[in-house]
Amino acid sequence: MKTVLPFFSVIRADGDDRHHFLHNQLSNDINRLAPNQACYATYNTPQGRVIANMLVWNNGESLFIALAADLMETVLKRLRMFVLRAKVKLDTAEGWCVSGSLPAQAAILRPQSPVFSFPADSNGTISLPHGGHIRIAPRPEQPDYLPEAETAFNTHEILCGYPWISAATSETCVAQMLNQHQIGAVHFRKGCYPGQEIIARAQYRGQVKRGLALAQSSQPLQAGDKIINTQQEEVGIIINASGCLNLSVIKHSAVHTPLQSIKNQPLILQHLFFSTEEDA
Repeated sequence: MKTVLPFFSVIRADGDDRHHFLHNQLSNDINRLAPNQACYATYNTPQGRVIANMLVWNNGESLFIALAADLMETVLKRLRMFVLRAKVKLDTAEGWCVSGSLPAQAAILRPQSPVFSFPADSNGTISLPHGGHIRIAPRPEQPDYLPEAETAFNTHEILCGYPWISAATSETCVAQMLNQHQIGAVHFRKGCYPGQEIIARAQYRGQVKRGLALAQSSQPLQAGDKIINTQQEEVGIIINASGCLNLSVIKHSAVHTPLQSIKNQPLILQHLFFSTEEDA
């Protein structure tokens, strides 16, 4: 089934310097993003915290950025601050939206190695590494909104380990906590961008002590809900939720202790997208 995904909004970048400008702002190698290709990327604070993660698509004439709708104005305003003399125009893509689709009985495909770019067709349909598809296109060309299809798509992304930052979780994590280095959203050889030094140091010095985890709750939770241990200490945060299935970021030291949400809902870890020191 196909459905519009209301979670997303779209930013459009035009102008001769669009690749170079976004290359200097985002965590992936936008300079090498060829026509009919897309990639994941993050936009970070100077302290390395992820403001938003996104999908960038090059249709040959413009660059389109799909990201959380409740962060679109924040990101657009921040990007515009750095345009200066660059020949780039950044605007909301009026009348455009994002849809998602899954093949029947889609397999769970978790990241095995970074995928820095993936194919898209001229109609804006992007083939994602986890087997699903996202399409960035004008609203009249998109399918209707189907809640059950949206739930299926979101559940698939959660099971596969592809999180999305929203306003409730913006600036709470560095990229590695969100597994962005594993899915290919962070290119460690592309040069400088906001937060690059912090993210690189965390990568090479092994300073990241939190990671992405799949967890089951007894009742539905929401993005931004805190996770605590039996001593009532904060040890994580819910990033995305679909029903009682959650993508969370938790402390490595908390994986073998009883966990619950701040709403006193027990959490059972089902899969870790990181290795702990005990696994070494």
